[in-house]
Amino acid sequence: MKILANILFTFGISIALGAITSLIPNPVFSAHADIAKPACTTAIIASSAGPICGTSLAFQSGKQVQAFMGIPFAESTAHANRWQAPVPKAPWATPFIATQFGPICPQSGAASTLAQSEDCLSLNIWVPAGASADAKLPVMVFIYGGGFSSGYSASALYDGSYIAANKPVIVVSLNYRVGVLGFLAADGLTGNYGFMDQQLALTWVQQNIQSFGGNPAQVTLFGESAGAMSVGLHLFSAPGSAALFRAGIMESNFFALPYKSLADQINVGNIFKQGLNCRDLECLRNADVNALLVAESAFTPQMSTVFSGAKYYIPFTPVIDGRLLTRQPVSAAAGAKLNKPILMGTNKNEAVVFVHGQPISTSAYSAWAASLFGQSFQKVIAKYPAQEDRPNSALWASVQTDNFLTCSTRYVAAHAAAPVYAYVFNHQPSFNLTGVKSCNVDDNVCHTVELPFVFHTASAMGVSFTDEERQLSTAIIDYWTNFAIHLNPNGNTPRPPGLTHWPKFTAQQKNYMLLDTKALSVAVDPYQGVCDFWDTIGYDLIYPWK
Repeated sequence: MKILANILFTFGISIALGAITSLIPNPVFSAHADIAKPACTTAIIASSAGPICGTSLAFQSGKQVQAFMGIPFAESTAHANRWQAPVPKAPWATPFIATQFGPICPQSGAASTLAQSEDCLSLNIWVPAGASADAKLPVMVFIYGGGFSSGYSASALYDGSYIAANKPVIVVSLNYRVGVLGFLAADGLTGNYGFMDQQLALTWVQQNIQSFGGNPAQVTLFGESAGAMSVGLHLFSAPGSAALFRAGIMESNFFALPYKSLADQINVGNIFKQGLNCRDLECLRNADVNALLVAESAFTPQMSTVFSGAKYYIPFTPVIDGRLLTRQPVSAAAGAKLNKPILMGTNKNEAVVFVHGQPISTSAYSAWAASLFGQSFQKVIAKYPAQEDRPNSALWASVQTDNFLTCSTRYVAAHAAAPVYAYVFNHQPSFNLTGVKSCNVDDNVCHTVELPFVFHTASAMGVSFTDEERQLSTAIIDYWTNFAIHLNPNGNTPRPPGLTHWPKFTAQQKNYMLLDTKALSVAVDPYQGVCDFWDTIGYDLIYPWK
């Protein structure tokens, strides 16, 4: 039963986070990115990294934006650089033509029209047209999700051009290594390489964004799912990130999914190595990339035959190593360690996309609850009783939604020392990009479905907003960019025109903004009953059976 539980969750993440790009042809692995690029249509930017030119884009509305894509911030991670801290890209002398996305980092199950390559550490910048080098615009840096096993900044879903064309902010997105290439720890390897990539990209932004008209002192991180988890690590657990940004936006952070220790991850990595017949680091670094990806795909469903507990749901993730990452985010929140403003929230029925309607027997349900919650599992199944004559899939989705996301987010928000603004995304879109039928019935609002609204990219994904959805997207972008500019989603006036005033979330007054096409409204602690229960169970269940 534990095997199926882990498969459902781990592969559910892949479904939820990869489904939106699953209609695009499979990527082609390439060791190099020597592809002819369109000519530049912008002026040359004189950055400290080297001269850069890009593409000017125009919307039907007349709004314009300048896009600089595929800018390398690190050297290739192949060969001797595989499973090493990223090496900063050496400055270049001739203009870098930044007119198309760079290759995506190697991964299985993803989809892209772009090649995959270990020379994948690049970033993209969207700048409002006409912004001068001394504009000092706020900067929003996006980190993609994908369960730390997939994802890439080249997805049309994350296109930052609409935001930058319509708001006085610069949008940046970045690539980081994922899966076994990003987070393998084993004898001689310490893991966290993908997180180091994120830090180096943020360092590049600090050193270069002023040349594009950005203000390095006004950087806001935002991310979804594993991207939100990454933002949470930068906020709560990474001392080396503190000077690289001033605020964070987290969409659907799995706060109750604990991170492994370095020792835990080494145990995982050493077992993974056995499938490659590799006994030393030289063998691993010389292994074919495709062989590594095939081995990773085979290893993921085998995890639960060896390991038990939520921290092992995803094989390769960031780890708490005591140096780069020093503590579990939930533990840090309980100690009121957060000192940067945050905007964060969840979708109403996040985990429906993970379970996607598969029937669950009462015995399997109890076994999974015991694996997750240890000695507290009987309290859980009493609160969420399974029924013999029902599929119980919606019930199990509720358990995961409430524990992993909704209530752990509420707990972190209630313990934060800095200002917090909380939301619930309540709207079931008129289109379905997840590929999961359950996400378009019963008013379910699944994981990831807010993303086209955050970036206003429905048309880029081949679907259309209704008029009401277009208004909701506009409001969300107003809130997100106001937060990046003013550290307040309301902007710099108490009641901005066209927006419902969004009050702070505090331990005493748990205010949520309900994001819906029906109305933008504020609810006070709508999850009190269920979340008071989960507070008694706890969210940092690294060893739930003890």
